[in-house]
Amino acid sequence: MINKHLTVRIPAGLHFRALGKIQKISREQQCTIVFQKENGESANATSYFEMLALCAILGTTLKVTVDGPNETKVITMIQEVFEYGAGI
Repeated sequence: MINKHLTVRIPAGLHFRALGKIQKISREQQCTIVFQKENGESANATSYFEMLALCAILGTTLKVTVDGPNETKVITMIQEVFEYGAGI
């Protein structure tokens, strides 16, 4: 299990397309990804509604927990989405 604090750098925040990319990473890499705000509010990457409810706009910092195979690779992929939109 890997925990890392990441800050959203995408100007539009974590919108549907970025969240779709995160869900795809979760499915393809067969891992569990959970986001948590400082106030304790959390969301599983499998749920668009939970992730949208976090209201992760530009500058929001979330604790990201990745559990499963290839954790290091997955956290790097998630970080790319947070910073660059991963090509979106």
